[in-house]
Amino acid sequence: MMLALKSAFHHWRHKRALGDQISMSIFFFGGIFLIWYELIHIPSFYHTEWSLAYTLHLLLFIFLAVNIYGNWLMVFLTDVTGKGMVYPTGSLPHGWHFCDECGANRPPRSHHCRLCRACVLKHDHHCWFPGTCIGYDNHRYFLALCVYITVAAFYGNIYNWSFVWSVKGEYTLLNLLSLIFPLLTVALGHETWYTFCITTLTMFGIALMNIFTWVLVLQVLQILHGQTRYERTQRITKYDRGLWANLEEVLGYRKFLVLLCPWLRSSLPGDGVSFHSHGQKAS
Repeated sequence: MMLALKSAFHHWRHKRALGDQISMSIFFFGGIFLIWYELIHIPSFYHTEWSLAYTLHLLLFIFLAVNIYGNWLMVFLTDVTGKGMVYPTGSLPHGWHFCDECGANRPPRSHHCRLCRACVLKHDHHCWFPGTCIGYDNHRYFLALCVYITVAAFYGNIYNWSFVWSVKGEYTLLNLLSLIFPLLTVALGHETWYTFCITTLTMFGIALMNIFTWVLVLQVLQILHGQTRYERTQRITKYDRGLWANLEEVLGYRKFLVLLCPWLRSSLPGDGVSFHSHGQKAS
């Protein structure tokens, strides 16, 4: 774990994109604050002493946090560029292309990322929070990350609801509007700064839940049709090999078991270079 954290710090320090550094820092330190908020600050409202309910809450939240941070680490510690692979020279096979930025031949479904300054195998998109691209070899970790953040966001918002309204008071129109415009209610003298902080955290929690739910839905739709983000926008479905084969290409041979632990090995069926398509060579 310490080696992984050291590698993560090295990765963060040498990122050339300022946006990636800021996003990764917000994700890491913001998550640490949320762990304190959910495990210590809010439970004190529900549980005055150690109980079975608090133990279950503690274990569940630790499980979610370990999987969120574990998959987050694996997303950007996994190489997605295919370094060390030998690519053909001269006349290129169908679907291959030459990357002017890298000065190398690249296989089908790969794209050059200007932020990572590299070509990514089966490129899906560049994600700011892990500060890297999502590609063939780290897609499973990104999917698991989205699953656990979505679950944690739903659970946290439901668990926190009674606490939030014990701080805010009655279900009035102004209190409901404060979830959208928290600073305005402070300016009007309706809320204290403590209430404003709780309201703002709740607002971000709801926003996070909606954003990652939407991202997860899009990811699931792409996987069901064997697509990357670009292929979904272009309605390209020639790589769709059926539900189980599509899942296996992302999750590996162990499929849904990889959601239990980010360090569970699950070999992928291919190499990120060759892909089967309907009635034609991979392209």
